[in-house]
This record gives sequence, C-alpha cells and structure tokens, in this order.
Amino acid sequence: MIKADAGVKLSDLVKISIDNNLTGLEWAIGIPGTIGGAVKVNASAFGSNISELVKDIKKKDNIIISVELEMKKGNKKESQKIIKKYSEYRKEGQPLEYPSAGCIFRNILNQGAGRLIDQAGLKGTKIGDAMISEKHANFIINLNNAKSKDVKDLIKLIKKTVKEKFDIELEEEIQYLGF
Repeated sequence: MIKADAGVKLSDLVKISIDNNLTGLEWAIGIPGTIGGAVKVNASAFGSNISELVKDIKKKDNIIISVELEMKKGNKKESQKIIKKYSEYRKEGQPLEYPSAGCIFRNILNQGAGRLIDQAGLKGTKIGDAMISEKHANFIINLNNAKSKDVKDLIKLIKKTVKEKFDIELEEEIQYLGF
C-alpha cells in the first residue's frame, strides 16, 4: 500500500513505488500533475488507469485530501525497463520540449483525439504564443508567452472544426480552475 497526500507529484510516486519494489504505476511516468489530480480525472496511459489502483480516497468538502493505492510486489529492474520504454515512446511522440498541459481532449470512439485534430488540418495552428503541436495534435504548446485566453481560443477552434468536419464532439480532459 502507498498512502499519499493529494498534492504529491505523480512522478514522485512512480519513483517511490519502484524504489520499494512495487509495481503498477510505471505507466504514469511522464504524466504531469499530482496524485489527487490523477485520481480526480482518472488519469490513464498505455492501457492502465489510476482507478485500478485506488483502494481509498479521503475527501473533505468534495476535495481530495489523500489517496491510498494498492500496489503489487514488483522487481525494480523490470519496472525500470518498462519506464524506459514508456519514456522513449513519450519523447518520440509528444512535444516534451515545450511547456503544455498534456493531452487536452479525451480519446473518443477508440480514436485518438490527436488523430482527429490532425485530420481536421489543425496541426501547427497558432493563436498568440499557443500552438497546436505539429508532433502530437492533442497537445497545445506554449511557444514562449502564451496566455490562457490563447489556449482557450484554440480549444474552441478545435472543438468547432472537429464537430463540423466529423460530427464528433470532443470533450476536454483538462480541468479549469478559476475561469
């Protein structure tokens, strides 16, 4: 078992689990954010998701305070191999060289949202210093000094264009605070 306050970085939990020969969180390597945020949105990658590990959630006024994860015994070297594979995959296919909020939209109908955005011809589209990544279209990257309005305007454009071209409504997987 791992018990963590909601504000603990997901990447730190991955490292802690591996250092303690626990397995199950390797897929989360490279996902930005905290364990509380991951639980809130049921973060997932590589066919796994956080809800598979959650044993207990402590909340106060509907705010996640801490999380208890049920892990399996693992092998540090095997986990490190898996992490290396996943990290290389992310580095090759995601714009990690730029700041971003990660994937913006949920995948829909077994189709990657990035593929739909790409097929809609939107890769490379810019508003201010925010741009739809040319490497992975489900990422909006900050080229230098992007404003939240720039990002929100790109999201609106993506949703409108994908709806018009494919009659598919994309749903954001990011959460808005203070808007």
